[in-house]
Amino acid sequence: MRTRTFTLYIAATPELVWRALTEPELTRRYYLGLAVDSTWRPGAPIVFRTDRGPVAEALYGEILHVIPGEELIHSLHAAQCWLTWDVAAVEPGLTRVALSCDDLDARPDPERDEAWARVASGLKTVLETDVMFRTT
Repeated sequence: MRTRTFTLYIAATPELVWRALTEPELTRRYYLGLAVDSTWRPGAPIVFRTDRGPVAEALYGEILHVIPGEELIHSLHAAQCWLTWDVAAVEPGLTRVALSCDDLDARPDPERDEAWARVASGLKTVLETDVMFRTT
């Protein structure tokens, strides 16, 4: 198994970060154009969609654990990995977000690492600079 963690400090509240992680119309703004959809309950599916419908099976999984506003863990079936989003207030208006990727395959995968780094970076950029995002 191989684990990578991307940690960011975002000038936003944990509530706004959680909305950004769980509302499909908001995820589309930073998640490589994908709407992330689920009921956000353990055992529920998580599906990644474009305007034309669900994308490749690699981006389909299951919600494993949720503490609303704090932690989200889900699998990606075909990719054989688990993603953990940890959200925590550091101080008023500043939130630490850690995205951990656990892959069953221990071999390096620079392309996958780059994709997750882009998603995490996009989340920070949109939350800190997109005025429309803060008002939705």
